[in-house]
Amino acid sequence: MKVHLLFIPYLLNILVQPLTGNNDGFPFHYFFKMLSHRITVTGRLYEDVILPCSFKIGPGMVIHWNKNEKTVHSYYANSDQLERQDSNYTNRTSLFLDDINKGNASLKLMGLNLNDEGVYTCYAATDPETTKIEVELKLGAFITPVIEYQEQNGEDYLTCYLFGAYPHPNIKWTENNTTNPESPIEEISPHPPFSVKSQLNITGSNSSYQCMIENSLLNQRWIGEWKTEGTFVTAQDEKVIFPCKLKNEDVLAKKNITVSWSRVENMTCKILASSLSSRVSDNRFTWTKDTMHRRDDFSLTLESPTPSDSGKYLCNISSVDYTQLTLQLLTVEPHQGKSITWVYIVIPSVIIILIIFGLICHKRSCNSNSNSDQKQEQPQELDKLNEEATSETTRP
Repeated sequence: MKVHLLFIPYLLNILVQPLTGNNDGFPFHYFFKMLSHRITVTGRLYEDVILPCSFKIGPGMVIHWNKNEKTVHSYYANSDQLERQDSNYTNRTSLFLDDINKGNASLKLMGLNLNDEGVYTCYAATDPETTKIEVELKLGAFITPVIEYQEQNGEDYLTCYLFGAYPHPNIKWTENNTTNPESPIEEISPHPPFSVKSQLNITGSNSSYQCMIENSLLNQRWIGEWKTEGTFVTAQDEKVIFPCKLKNEDVLAKKNITVSWSRVENMTCKILASSLSSRVSDNRFTWTKDTMHRRDDFSLTLESPTPSDSGKYLCNISSVDYTQLTLQLLTVEPHQGKSITWVYIVIPSVIIILIIFGLICHKRSCNSNSNSDQKQEQPQELDKLNEEATSETTRP
């Protein structure tokens, strides 16, 4: 094996002698000044990576990168030589040309895919010595972690997703800072990069929950937290302030925090307001002034609520490696003052109407009785007059 490794630079030297102008043959000291070692580099899927390689500068410089007997990149005669480059690396590799004379033979590999994983060999040969460096490239992916609240068939669930994972991640749940063993991981997509999820049923629970997703290769961790603020009961037309205060102070020092408020209704979430847009879906909702001046309080105000506004409201605060969900339940009761006023107005009105109606009926009844008496008195007077007239005619 050792003889084979030493023979490679010899072949390289013979192949490139006509191009470099070096006709001195293969120097004997190459066999004694060959430097060889291996390093490991971790790259992220779809991103770029630099495979390091350095050498001692000198005349007759040759740089050759390969992987599994495939030519990745070659440089000699003071320029790139890509005629034999494998098609998988076309337009994806480059050397730092300005630094080659400083002993830098590092390779930049762009747009990483899973096929790029493996061992790369860098040969950097000059007249003084030959350097051979093996670079093992390992790939990782940690794309779009999400924690989501869902309503399904009358039950409440928390679900953690990772939509691009490689290798398989670890997902751990805690409830009130105690590890929850019931956290199975389900593969949504079985082919790498994997999409995975883990779900918990939190129906009827007022506990706080935390979901932690880890990629040990990338040394990357994401945390999603969940908490509830209980039920807020208010009267109709009274202003409501939904509290949403950031719990994790470490997130405050980081930029690119996004905040959104949504209403959970009929198993869907309707966005009410978002820091990504100045618009709100309902003009009755406004951000508080604290949002502009303090980065830890993202409360939302609702003006003139009605009973139809009763329901669940969700605040989402997210950064690259952290998400906090806060659920607020709202109950809006009908305005009691209006009901009392209605009673006070309607009932007396009804009583007055009944009294008036009674007086009218009573008056009509009295008039009817008076007329009846008068009618009875008139016949009696007529009878009396008739009797008097009869007695006068019968007198002698």
